[in-house]
Amino acid sequence: MTRHTNYAYFATNKRPLTSSSSSKEEFYEGCQGIFSLVGRIMALFGVAYSVSEYGFELTLCEGPSMLPTIKSSGEIILVDRISPRLHGIEGGAVGIERTKFARKRQDEFEESFFSNNEKKNYQWHQPIVPVTDLPISDKWHRLWKQTTSGISVGDVVVVQHPDRKGTICKRVLGLPGDTVVKPPISMRRRPMLRRDLIRRNGLLVIPDGHIWVEGDNTMNSADSRNYGSIPAAMIVGRVLLRVWPLRGNAIMQRGARPRSVDGVPFTGSTIIPAGYEGEEIIKVP
Repeated sequence: MTRHTNYAYFATNKRPLTSSSSSKEEFYEGCQGIFSLVGRIMALFGVAYSVSEYGFELTLCEGPSMLPTIKSSGEIILVDRISPRLHGIEGGAVGIERTKFARKRQDEFEESFFSNNEKKNYQWHQPIVPVTDLPISDKWHRLWKQTTSGISVGDVVVVQHPDRKGTICKRVLGLPGDTVVKPPISMRRRPMLRRDLIRRNGLLVIPDGHIWVEGDNTMNSADSRNYGSIPAAMIVGRVLLRVWPLRGNAIMQRGARPRSVDGVPFTGSTIIPAGYEGEEIIKVP
């Protein structure tokens, strides 16, 4: 009896096995591609979140409180979130420490500025110059100094609103230990004399770990004059520059409020720096 082998049968039945194996490989490769794409997208979102949360972010600023520095609508600003975390408050967050720091700076200033026993006119070491009067020539140097130092008087910052959800953009006018001279307007909302500030000869002293912020538009700004000093922990970041629209000087300078427009009354607070002992404060560049 002769045994016949049908090689054609085996040949035709091998092809489906090869085709099935190839399909599985293609399926696995497709899955790997999808997982790789998803992983890259998640990594991209993670990097974007980290940069915006701990580095820099773009924010749309609305409202008239910072006029003329920031317009009422459509202004996109760049906020630096990392330098306030790294450097904290310039001179420290405790009033006594800031007073000692200021007196040390004052002594160094007087020793370096005056020589040969010439008569001293006792100028305060830190000028308070309106941002509109600052020279444009060294604006980039001042910007670098801002990003490499702590929150200082004159910085424009974004902070969490103390009474409701959301953020506000204001200028820092006072730090712990500074004395606030009450503005000639009635205080609204919650009283700030009992909880937020300390009495000292009828004046107000900013407590440790707090800052005093006000808008450049003193006639139309709800700020520390209404809700008192703000904990420094509520600082979101420091405003570095205006990204949009493209107009004028885009850098948010560290300095005093812009000069008031003629005929517009000034209703802002006056701040006496910690450690100040009656020296002359220079208000011109």
